[in-house]
Amino acid sequence: MAREFRKNIGETLKKHRLAVNMSQMALAEKIGVSYQQLQKYEKGVNNISAYRLQQISEALNIPISSLLENHEPEKVAEEISEYGLSKEEKILLDLFRKINNKDIRRGLIIQMKGVVGIIKKDK
Repeated sequence: MAREFRKNIGETLKKHRLAVNMSQMALAEKIGVSYQQLQKYEKGVNNISAYRLQQISEALNIPISSLLENHEPEKVAEEISEYGLSKEEKILLDLFRKINNKDIRRGLIIQMKGVVGIIKKDK
């Protein structure tokens, strides 16, 4: 089950990477991994963490949900639990998924980035 899930995510990742005409090397550099690691992601050999999915979505300029397209939310939640998300992260993700309005979702992401920016300035 996990292998099939990883493979499907990897195929979706590759499809989006090719759609923007980006090489594996270029994407790997943008997200800070080797191109061999990116190859393993695309082939479904290695798990992709939620953090890495976020980096990939930003590098490809697509919503993270695009990388999870055609996957049942319950299966995504099961698989993500393997990536070591904390209880708070799981709750946040579950609540975020319940929001159907794209503008509200986008606004929440902007707010979270702002909070992180403030925290970084304080350090």
